[in-house]
Amino acid sequence: MDDGSLSHNRSAGREDLPTTPPVADRFGVQAQRPLGSGAGVRVSDKSARAWEAAYRHYGSTWELTARSPKGDPAAARQMAAASAAVASAWRQIAAAATLPWWTLVALEAAASAFETQAREYKDREKAQGHDHG
Repeated sequence: MDDGSLSHNRSAGREDLPTTPPVADRFGVQAQRPLGSGAGVRVSDKSARAWEAAYRHYGSTWELTARSPKGDPAAARQMAAASAAVASAWRQIAAAATLPWWTLVALEAAASAFETQAREYKDREKAQGHDHG
């Protein structure tokens, strides 16, 4: 009896299907996915740990410097260094594995954003250092 509900079991009968579609040539013969196509590509544990450590440090630095007085050049210097470390970790991930182009673009954008932030904090540190020095 249909109660009118729209519930669906998306996985019903699909347990044996692969999670990614196969690659087939023009004759329909399945081929291996090329390296970097996204299938089974993983970042090295070393790169992942470096990023995690850099981002954890960035977060704790942000929390500490958020309590600093406005215009504190030491806080700006600490945030610049933490931002640069995260950018470096993003670049390390991009260089450490063959990845799909769109992943490399995302990594580049993330690294670039943190590099820009680091420059802005350095500029702020210089300006604040002159204001207070």
